[in-house]
Amino acid sequence: MTLPEKVKNSLSKHLPSHGDVYVAVSGGSDSACLLDVIVRFNLVPKNRLVVLNFDHGIRGEESARDSAFVADRAKSYGLRLVFERFDVPAESKKRGASIETTARLLRREFFAKLRSENNVILTAHNASDRVESILMHLFRGSGLKGLVGMNESGEVLRPLLSCSKAEIMEYIGENSLPYVTDSTNLDDTYSRNFIRNRVLPLVREKYPSVDEAVLRLAENVSNTRSISEARMDGDSALITASDGETILSAFSLVGLVCDYTGKHVRAVSELFEKRCGAGVDLPHGYRAEKEKDGVRIYRNFESLNCSLSFTLGETELPLGKLVAEEVPPFVNKTETVADYYKIPDGAVIRTRRNGDKFCPIGGSEKSLSDWLIDKKIPKYKRKSLLCLASGQTVLMIIGVATGEKIKIDDKTEKAVRINLLRGR
Repeated sequence: MTLPEKVKNSLSKHLPSHGDVYVAVSGGSDSACLLDVIVRFNLVPKNRLVVLNFDHGIRGEESARDSAFVADRAKSYGLRLVFERFDVPAESKKRGASIETTARLLRREFFAKLRSENNVILTAHNASDRVESILMHLFRGSGLKGLVGMNESGEVLRPLLSCSKAEIMEYIGENSLPYVTDSTNLDDTYSRNFIRNRVLPLVREKYPSVDEAVLRLAENVSNTRSISEARMDGDSALITASDGETILSAFSLVGLVCDYTGKHVRAVSELFEKRCGAGVDLPHGYRAEKEKDGVRIYRNFESLNCSLSFTLGETELPLGKLVAEEVPPFVNKTETVADYYKIPDGAVIRTRRNGDKFCPIGGSEKSLSDWLIDKKIPKYKRKSLLCLASGQTVLMIIGVATGEKIKIDDKTEKAVRINLLRGR
């Protein structure tokens, strides 16, 4: 696959259908390549493209020269330009952090101001950058997350992440693209430069395929993390990491296998930064919701507005198979069993509604919502419950509890067990 094909493939998976697309351009070879590929091959309509440039305030006149170069390139492509200048050295002292860390944090804060539900930011990080990042994390004693390195999607999109530096320079040469060189890239006091300029060249002499080996490791760890950090919890998936691989793994676990886009993945990822209870709706009645321990993904019956007449037999529903079958009269607290002849004519199986009332066996009637809260039924499960109801009276909460009005007693002649066999 050629470099332009790789970029096109990445954007097709993650780019929303509308909104501004900010391309972070420093003027260096990587960002010059990314911007040219997008424009040359019309991968994003020009009216959506915005060139994004920021001066870190580290290199004085050289920084100003680079920003002027980027402005000229944006003009030559007929694109809008957004420019911002930071005083990284001063902010570094104020925050008590290194210049590298401060620059990264300021960029992230700046990006956050521009991102929205539809607006996205593209950076020119490539496969070689990913290798460098993984080694930096390894040398610092990283956990599994650090061994994955950068992802193609998340807070920003990285369409060049599957492309090597060699592929980028080949594209630059073939198309005679101008670019600038950042002199600080030669300063080995910076951790990344030390690894890039001194460590990796030595390692490649002995192990020419070290880059491919590191990237294979990252993919293997990513797959392991996706499984361990996206796990089934009853009828839902609970995820504890915000990266795209984990989110996609969770989608697969609960059965959401089609019709989602990069926009949905980003929306789920952003829930990790929001308050508990915040959520987003996903295709086919699924929902993602922030909880104390992570983000839960589940099928939401409320959004499906299900309602059907009660009958014996099996009925296929969006969330699974409803089975109502005759059984010998007995009381089993782990199942919802009712006296068939006590069920009123016209009773329906439906989702919850405002104003529903429920009277449990041996208890007093109260709002269904209050009863579920008292029983500490998790919020996501409350949203996915089915009820057997007559008007606003809930006779049974399928799979949870049978109500007083249809309970089995010594006079019961015909009993019915109602279960929902949830499918994915």
